[in-house]
Amino acid sequence: LIDHADSVGNAGRYGAGDVQWMTAGKGIVHGEMFPLVHGDGPNFFQFFQIWLNLPRAKKMVDPRFAMFWAHEVPEWKSPDGRATVTAFAGDYFLEKETEQNTP
Repeated sequence: LIDHADSVGNAGRYGAGDVQWMTAGKGIVHGEMFPLVHGDGPNFFQFFQIWLNLPRAKKMVDPRFAMFWAHEVPEWKSPDGRATVTAFAGDYFLEKETEQNTP
C-alpha cells in the first residue's frame, strides 16, 4: 500500500494493480508514504514510477491528478485465454468502444 497526498488536495491509499496519473505542470508538491501494515514482520511491495518530461508548450499547464483503481484498468484477453495484457496507458489491444482513462 502507498499513501499519496499533494498540495492541490488529492489524497488516497492505493495498492496492487491501481494506477495513478499526475501532471505536475506549473506546480504541485506531493508525497508518498509507505505504511507499515505488518508490525511484526516484513512489509514487501512492488512499486513502479515513471516521470515524463512535458513538451515545452505544455510545461506550465495546471496540475492534474487521476486515480484508477485496479478494477477500472482495461485488460485484453486472448481468445484462447492464454494471454492477458493490462493497458495502463494507450489503447493498442482495446476495443474501439473502450473508454480510456486520462488525467
